[in-house]
Amino acid sequence: MRLLLQRYLAAQFIMPMVVSTVFFICFLLTFELFRLTELLVTRDISILFTLGLIGNIALTFVPLSLPIAVFFSTIYCLNRLSGDSEYIAMRASGLTKQRILLPFLLVAALLSFSVYHLNQSLIPLSNKNFKRKVNYLTSSGLLAGIKPGQFFTLIPGLTLFATNSTKYGRNLDEVFLHVKQEKKQEEKIIFAKRGELVFERDPNSLTEKLTLTLFDGNIIGQDSKKDIEKILFSKYIFPVTQSQFQDRFSVKETMLSSHELEAVLKMTFQEAKKIYNFNEKEFFNARYEYWNRKNGALIIFIFCFLGFTLGVTGNRGKGKNAGLTGIMCLIIYYALFFSLVSLANKNKIPVQLAVFFPGLILTAIGIRFYRKLDWQS
Repeated sequence: MRLLLQRYLAAQFIMPMVVSTVFFICFLLTFELFRLTELLVTRDISILFTLGLIGNIALTFVPLSLPIAVFFSTIYCLNRLSGDSEYIAMRASGLTKQRILLPFLLVAALLSFSVYHLNQSLIPLSNKNFKRKVNYLTSSGLLAGIKPGQFFTLIPGLTLFATNSTKYGRNLDEVFLHVKQEKKQEEKIIFAKRGELVFERDPNSLTEKLTLTLFDGNIIGQDSKKDIEKILFSKYIFPVTQSQFQDRFSVKETMLSSHELEAVLKMTFQEAKKIYNFNEKEFFNARYEYWNRKNGALIIFIFCFLGFTLGVTGNRGKGKNAGLTGIMCLIIYYALFFSLVSLANKNKIPVQLAVFFPGLILTAIGIRFYRKLDWQS
């Protein structure tokens, strides 16, 4: 009988948790897709490529969405059980609060285990694939937009026109370029008889470089002082993606597996700079990423425990405000979390303290509410 009740409780919890997780992933995905909209609508890409890109992003949002989804799903489930007096009936039948809590903690433990292993290698691999696809859109994917007899304006500050071009614009005839640099207040016009687009990819940094080699032409330029100059050339190499694009969509440390991040913890800044080309901010982010992955699995367990206590107490006594109390707990947690991370970034406190201390505060709050569940029937 008790096993049947525990299965019932787990089933009541899992469905709201799945729905909540999908909702939070879609919510976060919406903001990320806004950033990618320009790249997606201005490139000639397939539906499968787009779906793969969305899948890569969605997978990286799982560790962010699951803790909040588990938290509110637990509150919802226990609120409903308490509101329908099912919780009272289970306690009256002899079930202890520990027995009622057990199915929720087992599901949370399974989710924590899953998130921990996702963070080890699968999510970093998804980040790498995402970066490769974005690099394709911002560099080699541009080639599909170069068509003969049409102006090409997808690159900021650059207008390109060619009377003839091969497939994807790799070989161009009678090339016209207008280059405008807003910061330097300079612009120049380039004419060339022919041009070749050369695409290169660095397998280590995953960066992609697109250069345009022009032959037999001239450059007419105007500097900030409005002086005009003309230069003749037989060969001129123009870097297309060196300064026009910025990598806005992924960071280096999120693409490293947990084993690689663990190795970074043992490195000095100079060693990390040499191996991974980290700057000081990225070196801190790598250490923060390592411990945050550990915390991401642990916090699911803590949120489930706190949600259980709030879900029951929210329907007992005068105040039925479990949702509001839960939101306040989230605000306290994340405000404290990011404040401590900011201090850790300034080397005022250890990274481990910044990451794990807010969870300890939530655990203390959960224990306090949990003790209040020992009411007299």
